[in-house]
Amino acid sequence: MDPNPLVIAVDLSTTACKVIAFDARGTAVASARVPLETASPQPGWLEQSSDDWWSAMCEALRQVTNRLDTAEAAALAITHQRETFVCLDGDGEPLRPAILWLDDRATVEVATLGSSRIHELTGRPPSTAPSFYKLAWLREHEPEVLERTAVVAEVHAFLAHGLTGEWVTSWASADPTGLVDTRSFAYASSLLQAVGLVEDQLPALTAPGQVIGKVTEAAAQETGLPQGLPVVAGAGDGHCAGLGAAACDSGEVYLNLGTAVTLGVHSDEYRTGLAYRTLASPIAGSWTLEAALASGVHSVEWFRTRILGDRSEAALSRLEVQAADVPAGADGLLFLPYLVRAETPHWDPAARGAWVGLRDRHELGHLYRALLEGIAFEQLQVLSMIEQDTGTSTERLRLMGGGARSDLWVQLIADIFERPVEVTEHSETTALGAAVLAAAAVGVDRESDVVASARRMSQGWRKVTPRAADYERYRRQSRAYRRLYPALAEVFEQLAG
Repeated sequence: MDPNPLVIAVDLSTTACKVIAFDARGTAVASARVPLETASPQPGWLEQSSDDWWSAMCEALRQVTNRLDTAEAAALAITHQRETFVCLDGDGEPLRPAILWLDDRATVEVATLGSSRIHELTGRPPSTAPSFYKLAWLREHEPEVLERTAVVAEVHAFLAHGLTGEWVTSWASADPTGLVDTRSFAYASSLLQAVGLVEDQLPALTAPGQVIGKVTEAAAQETGLPQGLPVVAGAGDGHCAGLGAAACDSGEVYLNLGTAVTLGVHSDEYRTGLAYRTLASPIAGSWTLEAALASGVHSVEWFRTRILGDRSEAALSRLEVQAADVPAGADGLLFLPYLVRAETPHWDPAARGAWVGLRDRHELGHLYRALLEGIAFEQLQVLSMIEQDTGTSTERLRLMGGGARSDLWVQLIADIFERPVEVTEHSETTALGAAVLAAAAVGVDRESDVVASARRMSQGWRKVTPRAADYERYRRQSRAYRRLYPALAEVFEQLAG
């Protein structure tokens, strides 16, 4: 191996494909980002072109490899948006646009197929996110697509096949589809039968952190990668964010303030509950218990672009200043952050967002501060439920994602959780998690253990201390927050109708 090895992480999220090259210590040495477009042909439908995934990845890889000595590249791994999938014909061509995790078209299928048995089998309470329900929707509404489908590919499988020519994916990438028995890390035949698929139409499964193939000559020409570079099985973006934060035991929590907000803890045993979804961990043979809120930074962007009508960074900075001048608790204003739907712990696709407690004294800064606080109250609620369910207490809370760049948001999270939080100086912790898998797979720094590699490569955390003066005010607000959804659930159902 080169004395100065680099590992390359591909992170294809909902909004962009990012490629980052890391050294053995976890330092980013080159990066590129290519945006992705999302289409909404009907309300609640969200789709992308899988061809755009490939072209965006190739462009980002070329930008990075042009700035590197590619002879130093040791391996590549992929992390990605979860639950999103595409149906391909026998020539590998898409039969229709890919359906995204945010897409809500399968509400009827969730109501008719969702069950406690599927929850126990897959680790996921019924919701519109898993591919399983959208495949059932296709079977009902676009049966000709499934009849012509040779391969159903989630994002990892699609990109890995393009690089290696192999239809192999990580079970930590496939399990969010809702087609996998998450306890055994194998496809569940009963679920495949329910949507009219057979296992031959799906990529083979392997453990995260395993080499699944090598970059082909054709892919090398398109990407600038060296031919023969090992491609390592990765994991979904939420999984990888936790690994990049080195949250590798049950006392460590990761909180990823991304487009969606995810909060997760490691588990060495398989268990299920409504406060979390159970995922196959990127640490092979174990699991991640993860709470999810579909509208995290998405809520912030919605407020800035739809309410203010201003997409500029200056607008966001002004909001931060205005909200910082508002006292903790936003003068009695609460925000329920279900702009897309409610996942953990309510699992209600009809749930809506709401400001509650509006008075004539409230201004723009109150609205924005209540929005940030509402997302934090939601995370505190689910963490408390996870701790109660598992009988463990968490000692370390690590924040990452775009929202962690907001000093105001980080501070109020520390205040609401009443504990110190650690904030990463890495802007791309999710990609770092994929890099950890790549590094361990090929023994970078003579280390093949994933956890040890994560602890070595996850560096640069600063501690933010909570302010005790705000504890009591936030406790009162938190108690009121937990009553909001039960009080409004019936109203949401009527509005959805």
